Amino acid sequence: MKKQTKPPICPHCGKEMQKWATPQFNFSDGLGWGGPFLYVCFNDECPLYVEGWESMMEHYGQVASYRCMCDPDTGTIECLPVLAPNALKGDIIDEVKKAEEKARKEAEKKALENLRGYRELKDVNAILKVLLNKKELALVRKTAANYLGKLGDLKCIEPIHNHVFKDPDIQESVEHAIELIHETNFTKECPYCAEIIKARAKVCKHCNREL
Repeated sequence: MKKQTKPPICPHCGKEMQKWATPQFNFSDGLGWGGPFLYVCFNDECPLYVEGWESMMEHYGQVASYRCMCDPDTGTIECLPVLAPNALKGDIIDEVKKAEEKARKEAEKKALENLRGYRELKDVNAILKVLLNKKELALVRKTAANYLGKLGDLKCIEPIHNHVFKDPDIQESVEHAIELIHETNFTKECPYCAEIIKARAKVCKHCNREL
């Protein structure tokens, strides 16, 4: 039979079938599923599914039913046993979510490539802009913080301190970056006025407080 290239229509209810990810375990008698997904009718009002509960109890004494299934490679229509109303639904493949995830990964890849370019150029301002951008992806912002820490530019500390990072993972990356910047420059922040001073200073040159 002809291979299915788009969701088929259930012959029992006329509703479009959905992609269902096949599990890793075998179907029965050691038989594999034949592919990564099948088309299954998840319409709970489908006559095959509705009448299946009574039929299975009458013939086999089992609380079960079956849903219409289509093999995408052969177009073969068969019945797939189910033991509960919500059975199999957890493995429905959401095409919208797949598309969104693909777009997210592509955007993340492009942003990381740009970041690597900024790092090679030692463009601290560009990297800082990425880190402070609330709309940027979390992994990209964490990577930006890591790059700033390795570049060790003191001018990054103040804008970072004045920014609110709601993501705890990003905040942790930022704090680590600040530590690296101070280590690179042998500096620290005055606990009284928050100005940057030498790590071995005994008196702050800005507020004249003893440390």
